[in-house]
Amino acid sequence: MTEENNFKSINILVVEDEEFSQRFVMRILEKLGVGRIITAGGGAEALNKLAEDPKNIDLVICDIEMPEMDGYEFVRRVRYGTVPEYKKLPILILTGKDTDSNVEKARIHKIDGFIVKPATLEDLDRHIRRVMGL
Repeated sequence: MTEENNFKSINILVVEDEEFSQRFVMRILEKLGVGRIITAGGGAEALNKLAEDPKNIDLVICDIEMPEMDGYEFVRRVRYGTVPEYKKLPILILTGKDTDSNVEKARIHKIDGFIVKPATLEDLDRHIRRVMGL
């Protein structure tokens, strides 16, 4: 498992339109000792949060299936520089299914990993450590 100190300096943006899922992920991140958790209810709101907080967000955990702007469109906009400071920001995707199609889309969009719902403390710990190089 993790020691809290490892994640205290990490700021994570959680992008999830379902309130229950958003709170679920937040509770796990709190248990892991993440320093700051920012939330957004969708892709457009998340892009605004990135623009408001340049260079202070270290990682995004984003749902795929959201109304208006899905997770892939959000990632595409981040990667193409909608907020230039975050073009290379690590992004983990939350998904209900880890299909070949999702894996291919992840490669194309330069997504850093998939977390299959419901996320577990162990899954988030492992993926955060990998993408943050801890």
